[in-house]
Parts: sequence; structure tokens; C-alpha cells
Amino acid sequence: MSVALLTLALVGTVGLFWSIVGGYAVPGAPLAMRSHFLVALFSTLILVMGHSFVMFFLIATGVEMKNLEKEHGWGDSFRRRTIALKGESFPLMTSALLLVITNFILGAAAHTKALPALVHEGLSWLTFVVCVATLWRECRVLGANNRLIEEAGQRQRLPKGLTDGGPARDPAHW
Repeated sequence: MSVALLTLALVGTVGLFWSIVGGYAVPGAPLAMRSHFLVALFSTLILVMGHSFVMFFLIATGVEMKNLEKEHGWGDSFRRRTIALKGESFPLMTSALLLVITNFILGAAAHTKALPALVHEGLSWLTFVVCVATLWRECRVLGANNRLIEEAGQRQRLPKGLTDGGPARDPAHW
């Protein structure tokens, strides 16, 4: 699931870059506006979906981890670690979402000359940089989240009464 989510965010980020580069052709070739708009629309849709889906995935796995901890009496280690992962990633993902949406809306303002094109251009590059940073952060956080899921799966497979420390992890010692 993590790979699919990261692929979605990567496709959106590449689309955003393509839209930015394509935007430089608009002043000299008004027909380029159509493709610029369509690529921007596509990348905005994909980026909003990608970052939102990563957020929902982290929320859902956190809830599941909390339920497993409660059910098996493991304490709150998983809950604390999933909260830390969300705290590390949600502010940047939220910023990326807001910038992507704002940039798309201000693109229309730049097209109608209600806003200088330079403002839209600058915001586009800022949005791209934040999206790349967000993609990198999502990669790290989803990797850590996958390790937590694997750890929980290993704990579930332990025979009742054994802890997760030391030789109990090794089936040869059972």
C-alpha cells in the first residue's frame, strides 16, 4: 500500500513540475494554455489525493495499532510511535495540500491578469519544493510505519505468555 501511495504522490509531483515548465510557454503561445491548465488540473488532483491518502493511511494504521495494543495488553508503545510519525509528517503534508490548491486557484487569477504572473510562478516553484520535501518525508514515515506494522505482526505470532524480548522471538527457542 505504501508503494502505491508514494507512486501517486510521485506522479503528482512530476506532473506539477511538468506544469511549471509548460507554463513558461504560455505567454508566447496562447494555445499552450490549454495543456498547461490540463496538466495543472491533473497534477493538483493527483497530489491532493496522494497526500490525503497518505494521511488517512497513517490514521487508519494508528487506530489499528492502538486496538491491537488494547486487545493484547502491550502497553502504548505503538500508539506513541504512530503519533510521533503523524506529528513528523502531517504539518508538511498539510502545507503541501494548501499550497497545491492555492497555486491552482491563483493560476486562474494570473491567467485573467488579476494577479501578476510572477506571483503564480514564484508560488509554483515554492509548491514544487514543498511537494518534493513532502514526498521525501512521506517515504521515510511510511517506511517507519511499515516497520511498526511488521513488528506488531511478529508480536501477534508469538505464543501466549511470551514477551517480545530476547530469545522468544526465535522460533528455535519455543
